[in-house]
Amino acid sequence: MAKPAQQDSEVPQPPAPSILGLPNSPSRSSIYIYNPYEKRTVEVPLTNFDAFVSLLKCVIGTGILAMPLAMRYAGIVSGVLLSVLLMVLLTYCIHLLITGMTECCRRIHVPQVSMPQAVQIAYELGPACVHCFARAAGISTTCVLVFGQFGLCCVYIVFVSKNFKEIGDFYFKDYHERYYVLGVCVLQLPFFMIRKLKFLVPLNLVSNILLYAGFLCIMYYLFQGLPSLQDREMFKPPQDYMMFFGIAAFSLTAVGSMLVVEANMAHPESYLGFFGVLNLAVFFILCSNLFFGIMGYWRYGEQVEASITLNIPQSEVLSQFIKVAIACGIFLSYPLNGFVFITIVFSDYGDNAVEHKCRTTAEILVRLSFLLLTGIVAAVVPNLAALTELEGAFSLCNLNLLCPALIDIFVNYETGYGRLRWKLIRDILLIIIGVVFGVVGCTVAIQQLVADLSAKPSGHGKS
Repeated sequence: MAKPAQQDSEVPQPPAPSILGLPNSPSRSSIYIYNPYEKRTVEVPLTNFDAFVSLLKCVIGTGILAMPLAMRYAGIVSGVLLSVLLMVLLTYCIHLLITGMTECCRRIHVPQVSMPQAVQIAYELGPACVHCFARAAGISTTCVLVFGQFGLCCVYIVFVSKNFKEIGDFYFKDYHERYYVLGVCVLQLPFFMIRKLKFLVPLNLVSNILLYAGFLCIMYYLFQGLPSLQDREMFKPPQDYMMFFGIAAFSLTAVGSMLVVEANMAHPESYLGFFGVLNLAVFFILCSNLFFGIMGYWRYGEQVEASITLNIPQSEVLSQFIKVAIACGIFLSYPLNGFVFITIVFSDYGDNAVEHKCRTTAEILVRLSFLLLTGIVAAVVPNLAALTELEGAFSLCNLNLLCPALIDIFVNYETGYGRLRWKLIRDILLIIIGVVFGVVGCTVAIQQLVADLSAKPSGHGKS
């Protein structure tokens, strides 16, 4: 292992077979002295405001528009309680994850590590019996992150295509949704070629403006013709809660995007904390989710669609403006989430596999391939609700629960788990919750997708 002084000014290379080196590495004796935030350098850093805007952009989108459907599965009272509980749990786990990653930086004296690198380091800090799995664990974490971002981008394309199709069907011929998917991918190409996160901030700001303009206009339809609240279910059977969690979790499963935002901040120490950037953004997101979830279900009841924009009228000018504004806002969300995929691929593996002079060409080819593949999946699987549930369950299980818990267990292996080993008990509970939720949630979503593909009629009408 290189001397700490040689690594202070640079981001570590992709994980080698052993990151920590010798068991008696001097970095372990000074874990409370080295401050990785002081050593971190970012080429084009984000301000706290930039980070807040980017967080809203990477989380607020199709998830908030699907919250009325989530409320339909849970009922209003139980839906509110479960939403608050879920948001608190997921936010706590993100704090746990970033704290663990920062501790990994302190242990090996580097300014920054990626999530796969942190997993590998944590395994090497844990008991001897898991050391041999360190490299494999890092690679599998990369695969999970890549699959999660890929699924998220597929959901975005499906959402944008469905909303533009609603407008196209009214003014033009009833074309198949696949043509809209193709159009969305072509229009997305120049935006997805932006290679610096700082340069995506204006797009994120415009996207947020469009989204909230659309959200405000939706109020006209949500408050119009409200039935009696007694006509809506306050509680639903517990067997329907898994569908609720799958959809609601989608609203806060952008772990990859959250980590990228934190990694590119000028003052990353402001990210966590009770009044940190992350908590403020999550509180804003929670309030928005609850409001739309309650009002959407109250207004449309059991007829609520996978996105509330699909319930509003198709022929009115205001409803068409809403669909265009929100669809464009989601459209501009794609580059940020795709940026996370590119960061994962090239920061962990691409720098070794590609020469520096060929980096730009290779990245452009990867971006083109990613956009093409997400478009193909969106064309083949247009079931927005099932895709949302699958992405939410998969990401929540692996990224929000399992990874933070495993990193925390192994990082604290030598230093201890606190009184009565409460940290170990907490982490084991998170792992159990993650495994149960992941297996059941993904199974239900996959069954829906298979049933949808089996029953899908041929033709070019609405999907």
